[in-house]
Amino acid sequence: MRITPLAADSLGARSMATLVETPDVTVLIDPGVRLGPYRYGLPPHEVEEDRQRALWRGIRDAAKTADVLTVSHYHYDHHNPDAPSIYRGKLAVLKDGDFHINRSQRERAGAFVKALKKYPREVQVADGNAMDFGATEVVFSPAVPHGFNDELGYVVMVRIAHGGETFVHTSDVQGPPLKAHLSFILDSAPTVLYADGPMTHMPENYPAARTKQSIANLTRILRTTDVRTVIVDHHALRDREWRERMAPVLKAGEEHDVRVLSAAEFAGKAVDQLEANRDKLYGLEGKKEDHDEDGPVRSPFP
Repeated sequence: MRITPLAADSLGARSMATLVETPDVTVLIDPGVRLGPYRYGLPPHEVEEDRQRALWRGIRDAAKTADVLTVSHYHYDHHNPDAPSIYRGKLAVLKDGDFHINRSQRERAGAFVKALKKYPREVQVADGNAMDFGATEVVFSPAVPHGFNDELGYVVMVRIAHGGETFVHTSDVQGPPLKAHLSFILDSAPTVLYADGPMTHMPENYPAARTKQSIANLTRILRTTDVRTVIVDHHALRDREWRERMAPVLKAGEEHDVRVLSAAEFAGKAVDQLEANRDKLYGLEGKKEDHDEDGPVRSPFP
């Protein structure tokens, strides 16, 4: 099995786009990339905009080789509503747009499915779905909360297994903080886990107790499963001090001979946290955080 992070926060923009290749099937998970609208009171820097374009080109090119494209939920860093043509001739497996979904994502899902029209060769609902491609098994979790409650809606995680290798992609569970998240991961018995991590860069919206629980759950996975590699990225890499915040996880990895690293490091590239360092890009530092999952903060949730 070959796992390739195509775009990630450690590569310079918000995304968990990942290409997974087995001898039977090629799956592109969450083909989207986005920039945080505001960070430190600042809009995206031109360096970030250039990076987003470059990362999108990589996602678009990977889509051409993929057999299956999946969407875990309808935030714009996980799907691109302006590029339905990348699904041409593909099997599209999408988060259910009618059930276990909040209002904003339901509206986005409806618009996206309408835009897809007849581009895909087939569209299936992801939630709780399972399918076989030769000797490769692809299993989607039931809808689980986007974080420690459902105010941001729901997401689906995905498990891809072939031979003795199993890859689990958590999408936006923000941790994982909940038993529902942890149970799917433990039951999946991953050899490689890609976790999005807690939102330590937003302590005002993400309670410290939830961060503690997420870290405890990640360390439990390291200590009680046969996982060999844990990729921690996305929300976690929006924090400049991510290694300090994730220190217990990194320590557990050392103790149990498990690689714990960012998506960039997994891909053999340098970590480049552009959003986390936006103030430095502008030559400023120390301004107050003022952003959320999809835009400037007006309330803790969109």
